[in-house]
Amino acid sequence: MEDRLSGNFITELIAYALSSKTLFEIVNANLKFAYLQDEPQKRLWKFLTNEYRKRGLLPTHGQIQQQFINDDRTLEFIANVYDVEVTDTPEGQQSIVGTFEAYLKQMMFLDSNERIVNAYNSGDKQRAYDLFVSSVDKFSRFSITSDASSRVFGDFKQRQAQRLSADYNSTFVIPTCIDELDWRIGCERGGAESGECWLWLGDSGMGKSQLLIHLGISASRLHHRVVHFQLEGTRKQCLDRYDAAWTGSLYSDMKFGQVEKKRMDIAQRVMKRLSNTDIHVFSVEEWGGMTVAELRKHCKDVELKYGKIDMIIVDYLELLELGDGIKYTPNEERFRQEKLARAMKTLAMEFNAVVHTATQSNGVPREMRNDPDFVYSRDNLNEAKGKIRPFDAMVTLNQTSDERVNHIMRLYVDKLREHAADYKVYIVNNFARSRFYDRKATMEIDWETYEAKESEK
Repeated sequence: MEDRLSGNFITELIAYALSSKTLFEIVNANLKFAYLQDEPQKRLWKFLTNEYRKRGLLPTHGQIQQQFINDDRTLEFIANVYDVEVTDTPEGQQSIVGTFEAYLKQMMFLDSNERIVNAYNSGDKQRAYDLFVSSVDKFSRFSITSDASSRVFGDFKQRQAQRLSADYNSTFVIPTCIDELDWRIGCERGGAESGECWLWLGDSGMGKSQLLIHLGISASRLHHRVVHFQLEGTRKQCLDRYDAAWTGSLYSDMKFGQVEKKRMDIAQRVMKRLSNTDIHVFSVEEWGGMTVAELRKHCKDVELKYGKIDMIIVDYLELLELGDGIKYTPNEERFRQEKLARAMKTLAMEFNAVVHTATQSNGVPREMRNDPDFVYSRDNLNEAKGKIRPFDAMVTLNQTSDERVNHIMRLYVDKLREHAADYKVYIVNNFARSRFYDRKATMEIDWETYEAKESEK
């Protein structure tokens, strides 16, 4: 039997390990340096394992290349690794892990066989028999994926070293930049935590897409990298809204590139400051939509090329396809949407990012919508009320006809997993300039007095 892995398989194994933190941890726990064939493989693997141990995340392609910029042999091996077409599916990952596990079992067999033979030849037949029994038991129970747990005491030192690292991929907060909402969640550090997914509910035309754009721009201004998936409308419409919002231009002007010189001068400075994080927009402009797997692949591609993603925006939930091969009937739509909701939470945890998505409310009579005391809640979730369960927060958009004329909106906090909920937040919109939240105008209003007057009507 060969006691080393083939060069091609090592290349594939490292490529798969770089595609997923879970796979990396499996390979890291089981790949011994003795299995590697040459120095470039060893140098790259040593760098990857050291970086992961210190920082808790995998280095980007650019960081890896920079590390070996003067090492042509290692750079060539790195190029071969990134040329591997990784099958980013459970089946593809299971295949590579299965091949690796089969090799490890061969190594276990060779090692135990040698010890049994040595014990028998030395005359210690009882020890040889005991070694045989223990090796059979160990061999039958061996699996490199069987223990996915983290140890409270055994792994503490590694976790603490990662926590103390300045660039460790730990929990962080991204404010919504809607002042009262952030304050109620956590005072100065209020907002959505990484690993959380938020659901925003509103009627058609209420401004859900503009809200998601507000969240994307706000995060980017705080130097968080954002990926935005526009599943309704064109990419141009989405980018026009973004450009109008961050430059403060009229949307009607931005569509034709008419930007005031004063705003363009400011825009130049903003672009220079924020281009390192940026907002990456993907859209669907063809039949078939986008599947969850395709969305994940886009996120992985962005992380590989640019670095850590901090926020993922999906506009909007129901338009995403599961891609699970099941054709759902209208009566089964709630099951599809509940699966999509769980996928959003998994996405947030996998990328240690904040996920924001929106959903459509069910039909509510006009007279009810125009009641200033009425707010949308989980009872108004369309098709599947159970889809709220995986979400860490749910906030609804509410506006009467009079409020719309006056650019006023009520946000109702229906659910916050880690904080108190069931309250309203008043804001001012400025949709003419693609601003979901007009901070200055919102701060100028005494909302307690406003609410008291509304109650008297």
